[in-house]
Amino acid sequence: MNQFLRVMRASLLKELRVWKRNPRKLSLVILLPILFFAAFTLLMGGVYYGSGVEVALVVEEQTPGIFTNGFIEILEEYDPIPPRLVPLEMDADRASQLFDNGDLLLVITIPIGFEYALSHNESTSIHIRVANVHEDLTKNLRMPVIRKLDLFYQRYLDQDTQVTFEVENLRSFTPPRLAYMAWTITIYAIMVGAIFGAGSALTQEFEQETWDELNLSNQSTHSIFLGKMLSGVVISYIAPPIVLGLSYLMFGVWPNGDIVTFLALTFLLSAFCSGVGLLLGAIVRNSVFMVPLAALCGLFYWIVGGGIAPLELVGVAFGTINEYLPIANVYRSLIRMFVEGSYGTLSIDLSVIGIFAIVFVIISPILADRLSRVDIGQKLEEAKRRRRR
Repeated sequence: MNQFLRVMRASLLKELRVWKRNPRKLSLVILLPILFFAAFTLLMGGVYYGSGVEVALVVEEQTPGIFTNGFIEILEEYDPIPPRLVPLEMDADRASQLFDNGDLLLVITIPIGFEYALSHNESTSIHIRVANVHEDLTKNLRMPVIRKLDLFYQRYLDQDTQVTFEVENLRSFTPPRLAYMAWTITIYAIMVGAIFGAGSALTQEFEQETWDELNLSNQSTHSIFLGKMLSGVVISYIAPPIVLGLSYLMFGVWPNGDIVTFLALTFLLSAFCSGVGLLLGAIVRNSVFMVPLAALCGLFYWIVGGGIAPLELVGVAFGTINEYLPIANVYRSLIRMFVEGSYGTLSIDLSVIGIFAIVFVIISPILADRLSRVDIGQKLEEAKRRRRR
């Protein structure tokens, strides 16, 4: 083993021993993702585990028969997959008023001629209005209706070859929304853990005033920085198993896909985020500041890169560029794998995040070394004094 690898390994083991001696520092890495998961469960749990979501059912069909009554019966059946629908029959004006006031999020309308069309093999449609409260929420409210329509087709129209049931992007597996959110939080947990782990490993050198000793030891600072980055990668994998375990205990489902693909994508993402954390640590030089920085950086890219935030909140230009940033690619592949079990763009996404990871593994130690030789906080204070004069 040459000198470079020996120093890098020693730096990694030293940081892991520091984390082991001071496990309280891991509280952010572990508790923050769990806090997000708990918040989603508390805020949205009533929708999924309460009495159900009340929806307006408007029956405009004047002569309901076997098809109309059958569809209403299926809508009222118990659905084991949340959110469960609780249809309330009412007229169109009342439904529109409640929908416009935000009292109801979903309106299902059986139009005039529904019975006649199905009885005579003619095309018809069910009208659905969904409140645009949140993109993920509206998608999830449509899924119970799609499942009900699928049941209706199987029971009443399966033998009729001239009637087809077509739904775009209908999946065979639809996970509970809160389980899905838990899976996305694992990506956030890896990002936060890597940023905080690498950044905190560097800031402690300044806090304990040992950085000058490292510089005078004639050891490769590049290998020391790489060891700190690797410690951030290791730390980043602490929280995801906990979040996934809690999700399974609550919802009884594991994500689809395989562990090799998950590790391949998240390892590169973690290496990239460790590089970011190293640069932040060299700038702030205080582990207290690393807590909000890691949380905010991870949150920003989790929301924006994951496509949760509307483009108008971040700007169309940024949203377009973000499609080619690493978190967007990793997020896309992992979520597709979790839900569908497939990852058609895996090679592309691995290439994109791999390029970013390699670049940051190379340049982050170099930039961090240069930044560590300049006290940016002191420079800012000096600039303020000059302005006052």
